Amino acid sequence: MSVTERASTVDVVVDDTAAAAGAAAGRTAAEALTRVLAEKPRARVIFASAPSQEQMLRTLGEDPRIDWTRVTSLHMDDYLELDPAHPASFGTWLAERLPAEAQAGLDRIRQDVDPDGEVRRYSELLAGEPVDLVCLGIGVNGHIAFNEPGDTDFEDPALVRKIELTHASRQQQVDEGLFPSIDDVPTHALTLTVPAMLSAGSLVCTVLGDAKADAVAATLTGPVTTDVPASAMHTHPDVVVHLDAAAAAQLPAHLRSGGRTR
Repeated sequence: MSVTERASTVDVVVDDTAAAAGAAAGRTAAEALTRVLAEKPRARVIFASAPSQEQMLRTLGEDPRIDWTRVTSLHMDDYLELDPAHPASFGTWLAERLPAEAQAGLDRIRQDVDPDGEVRRYSELLAGEPVDLVCLGIGVNGHIAFNEPGDTDFEDPALVRKIELTHASRQQQVDEGLFPSIDDVPTHALTLTVPAMLSAGSLVCTVLGDAKADAVAATLTGPVTTDVPASAMHTHPDVVVHLDAAAAAQLPAHLRSGGRTR
């Protein structure tokens, strides 16, 4: 475990329902992306692939201000040992939810090639240009992407790495209806590292449901520690966390109605 000082506060927005929270997160992401496209010819965005991101992606994708032909879309993790066409493949999941105009700009993590070679390729892709926006979630054990508690380095020099999934992360995939049983969930994945995600200009985090309440509280009110990888967001200067009431249930009163972490 390593512990780091908080370097910034985090804006917290709480809505009553999951749908409202997801829509609010989509609007926040759209504002960030619109600002980038007003200043640059192209934008680069990293997306999480998870049920918590559905409404956020729908709202973002429907915003008429965004020219998706000018957006390069990346994603933050994907399973090894899984057919890329499988509906639970994160690249497939994301492709099915991005607008049609965004498809040409989507560069997926490949699951059908040598993992070490794909680590190099995706790392070079990430390093090629600045990342403008990351749309992420938080796992039930506090992971971001697949950076797991006890297996995360906040100063990792790598941008992408191969990891072994924890039981909690694999069970979450079953609980969210993505696999019929834990035996069907792959045991290994490629993931962007924490430094890779925190290199982005802005972070928009969407977390929904009571199963995430403990992880949300640990992230927003506890120390910045590799035992809770999501707590690394406190070292970034531009973070907005969108929650529904269920995910915010374990927060102190001053955050349950929205505000800034202290």
